[in-house]
Amino acid sequence: MKFKTSYIGFLIVMLTGISFTACEEHLEEEVFSAFTSDQFFENVSSAEQGLMGIYDRLGSEQLYSRGYLLYFQSSDLSRYWRQNRGNDDDLMCNYQIQENNNWIGSAWAAFYDGINRANLVIDKVTLLKDALENSGNRTANQESDLEEYKAILGEAHFLRAFMYFQLVKNWGDVPFRLSSDVSLEDFKAERSPSKEVYEQIEKDMLLAIELLPDIHGVKSPGRIYKTAAQGILARIYLQWAGQPINDISKFEKSAEQALAVVNSGAHELNTQIDPLDVGAPFDHPFPQVFKNLTDHIYDLKESMWEIHFSYVGESREDASVVGVWHGVTSNTKSTYKRGAPRWYPLPSFYDSFEADDTLRRDWSISQFEIKSNDSFVAVDRDALKWGVGKYRRYLLNVKSPNNNYETLNWQILRYADVLLMLGESINETLMNGGTLPPGTSLDLAYESVNKVRRRARALDPDSPATGVDLSGSGGEIFRQQIRNERAWELCFEGHRRYDLMRWGILVDAIRQAGQDMAAIGYSDQNDYFQAHNIQDKHVLLPIPFNAEISQNPNILNTDPTNNGYR
Repeated sequence: MKFKTSYIGFLIVMLTGISFTACEEHLEEEVFSAFTSDQFFENVSSAEQGLMGIYDRLGSEQLYSRGYLLYFQSSDLSRYWRQNRGNDDDLMCNYQIQENNNWIGSAWAAFYDGINRANLVIDKVTLLKDALENSGNRTANQESDLEEYKAILGEAHFLRAFMYFQLVKNWGDVPFRLSSDVSLEDFKAERSPSKEVYEQIEKDMLLAIELLPDIHGVKSPGRIYKTAAQGILARIYLQWAGQPINDISKFEKSAEQALAVVNSGAHELNTQIDPLDVGAPFDHPFPQVFKNLTDHIYDLKESMWEIHFSYVGESREDASVVGVWHGVTSNTKSTYKRGAPRWYPLPSFYDSFEADDTLRRDWSISQFEIKSNDSFVAVDRDALKWGVGKYRRYLLNVKSPNNNYETLNWQILRYADVLLMLGESINETLMNGGTLPPGTSLDLAYESVNKVRRRARALDPDSPATGVDLSGSGGEIFRQQIRNERAWELCFEGHRRYDLMRWGILVDAIRQAGQDMAAIGYSDQNDYFQAHNIQDKHVLLPIPFNAEISQNPNILNTDPTNNGYR
């Protein structure tokens, strides 16, 4: 008896009044839904619809609509606080983690559901592709279909790799499921070693990069393409090179992929930083790369890949908490709608910014809130209630009537991150005795980081800036400078926790933040719960009980401690 997945996701293409731009091209917006069929994959159209089922899972409430986006980023930059303490999200974010935490279980199940969908698309579309390739003389339409099948397979392999990457970096060893043709016994698998998981991720990613279109072939918001996949692979190699696997040969591989993105010429930093026309006296300069989220402009030059949300309505479907639970505080009765952040930047992080880096500091950390009468007022430092300034619901022209869900996309990869990864991977290659890939150098590493530093100060990224630019001979000093730069540039975008993990300093960094908070008058027990609660075991998450252990008696065979939680 074989058990086969019957769920297939599909999209309904709708023309809307919202415009999207990417490299001066207009993209159609896609809205996701679902249905079932035993005999579904018959042509390019149905293969595309099946592919959308994978993307749909990424945008679900369990993943980037809410759960994975919001509750998996506890670090040393901000504290998690909500009115009702003790719920699963509060316990997880403040390192009071147990294996029956529902958000951990729902994310685990959602990623595996997405992987199952990817497996189905890969298996079925491969059959369609192979049939055409073996059909002899092909018509022009058949040649076009063949190229479409290859591109679809590229996206499916990328998405499977991307979801396995989220699993392995959060849980370590995880089960392998690489086929849609599975029996119930196949779901009672032991955990595979992390190294083997990474090797499969790499295999999928390299195949995807070979098959994916370039940036000009992107069909709609949220779709992956070649250079974005290369940027994600650079990130994967960095995580692989760090703890706990420490395969330092992957620093060179990361540099190769990041350099390929840079050399493509398809991407650049967005230098538009203009004062806002709303929010006085806090209408200071704000970067277009984040305002694009509220303007619904999809510009792939810097914001290379985003999880796309589009529905404005009472439903939670195809909407997210970005800008609402992750943004600026705003009274529900104001015309700007509700803003109820869960993550609040720490004063100790605010104080870490360099003296000339106030622009970036103030667009990342909002030191104000919006009252019911639409007034913008300062939030006292001692209140520990500054918001995340990158995501500003109040800038939307049309706002969702739903108090808690909006239509701001979530940026997975920005070009600024690629530049910082390039600088880090070059420096780490040299520090670990590796061989730099052709075309890279320590000078390039410094220049890549300096481009980001110049843009943060509203300077020309390509022009040297005395007093701003970093210089030196690399090594430990440059390593720490890059780590600081990643914190300042990428704060609250979901990267910091994983950076600290691969650097092997997650626990130490959070405890140090607790000490820094204490030094300026706060208590980790009352004000910064993460530092009070964190233990060494919290570097990885436990395999969830309800989503896996209760159904799979073999899952803990190789580690009865469940990553130290038993």
